[in-house]
Amino acid sequence: MNWSEITPDDWAELIFYGAIATYVAIMIPKLFRGSFTAAIGALLFWALIFFGAIAAYAYRVELRAIGDRVVAVLVPGTAIETGAKEVTVFRRPDGQFAVNGSVDGHKITFMLDTGASAVVLRAEDAAKLDIPIRRLAYDVQVSTANGRTMAAEIEIPRLSIGPIVEDHVRALVARPGALRENLLGMSFLGDLASFSMTSDRLVMRGK
Repeated sequence: MNWSEITPDDWAELIFYGAIATYVAIMIPKLFRGSFTAAIGALLFWALIFFGAIAAYAYRVELRAIGDRVVAVLVPGTAIETGAKEVTVFRRPDGQFAVNGSVDGHKITFMLDTGASAVVLRAEDAAKLDIPIRRLAYDVQVSTANGRTMAAEIEIPRLSIGPIVEDHVRALVARPGALRENLLGMSFLGDLASFSMTSDRLVMRGK
């Protein structure tokens, strides 16, 4: 642990826990006066709790990383912030990368699709964003897992994945019923500083 990196707030927490430990050490002999064995047992119990709290504090960054990894595995699509404008998403059991994002403040789940030239929204989700899907011009041909369909070109004012935010993102809205999942395509991915995939994770870095 690098003591020079401890902030004033960190020192305040350490002093607070130290004061509690001191208080407990003073009170235990008084509470168990006449029973030396019980006093020692209680003192050891509280000492273990105190040192456990100190250890958890010292390794809080590592413990948070472990907790984030557990959440990411249990809740596929969770974008974990792993750096400045960097998120990590773990692969789903079916082998796909689901990515939870936000479109103009609305939570939307996307499937990563590096073969898609643009972000593609299901008509059903586009309607939730107050996009007038019945008045759109479906004149762009796209290929999906269900085959070819027609889509309408739109612009998403703001799309964010965790701390990564992109404005004025080119997107398409697929015809109603033509798409089962929203696609996170290259109109978003191409504007990232970088993105990479390994066997179990996707890492995206914003500019």
